[in-house]
Amino acid sequence: MQAPRLIVADVTATTRDDLFTQVNDRLLSDAMVKPSFLAAARAREETFPTGLDFSYVSIAIPHVDPEHVISPAVLVCRNSETTVFHAMDDPERSLDVRLSIWPLVTDPANQVEMLSAVISLVQDESSYQALLHGAPEEVAHRVSDVLPTGRIDGAAQE
Repeated sequence: MQAPRLIVADVTATTRDDLFTQVNDRLLSDAMVKPSFLAAARAREETFPTGLDFSYVSIAIPHVDPEHVISPAVLVCRNSETTVFHAMDDPERSLDVRLSIWPLVTDPANQVEMLSAVISLVQDESSYQALLHGAPEEVAHRVSDVLPTGRIDGAAQE
């Protein structure tokens, strides 16, 4: 498996749709995803919500099928505002989310492994705080504890 690139992005989205658009624009400009990515991410989120409630915090793990991804990566998206996602285990329940983690896989065989690694990482509250507020190097350290990553791209203001 090619080591996924780690991308840390700071965004200022006020809605989930705006968040998806900002993430898509960033990934398209880096040639990480195909033009079909945004529509696929929105459609998947509507059909299979990705919000997770860890009691101390809620996060989302939006993802798409590998056919929409060019290069493997993990994007840690830190939003200045909360946006509403729906709970994976109860789609009627809304969750306020500031941190979303976007696993981008190119090989379907790696999708479950990457999703499991991300969920394992956020189960530790100190990891959540580091992902949301830490420097890109600290984020890389936390992510590398559960998932080998390659090149690291720091935060980018939208």
